[in-house]
Amino acid sequence: MKRLSLLVALLGVVCMSPALSHAFDYTGQWRGTITQSVNECKNLGKGVPGDYMLTFIQKGDEFVGMENSVKRPYKGAVNPSRPQFVHLVGSYVATGGYVTETVDLEFLTETTGTGKSVWRWSNDFFSCGGNFTFTLEKVQP
Repeated sequence: MKRLSLLVALLGVVCMSPALSHAFDYTGQWRGTITQSVNECKNLGKGVPGDYMLTFIQKGDEFVGMENSVKRPYKGAVNPSRPQFVHLVGSYVATGGYVTETVDLEFLTETTGTGKSVWRWSNDFFSCGGNFTFTLEKVQP
């Protein structure tokens, strides 16, 4: 009888684990609103405060995000031990140089979240960068 009680208690703990939130699929259209921005690059319009439409595609732990207007993919993964966190990396050519960017997302619910970006522009002689924070709201599945 003690073994059965222990087994029932163990199953209860497993069923209540955070892995249940991994069932969320964040695929869809989202509105990202930049709330705070630092830009050390004078002629690079990166991280301008305002609203941006984003597309997220999730397949298991693989995750792709992109801004709808420029369609540059940022690739990354859902953190398996903390599935509400996603880390993305992207790079692209811009204004005679390259931008590299890391984006960290935290989904608070299935339809809301926050994020932060740290980015750097370089042309192999000069470099500058910045960062911004934003909120997320799902607008379409």
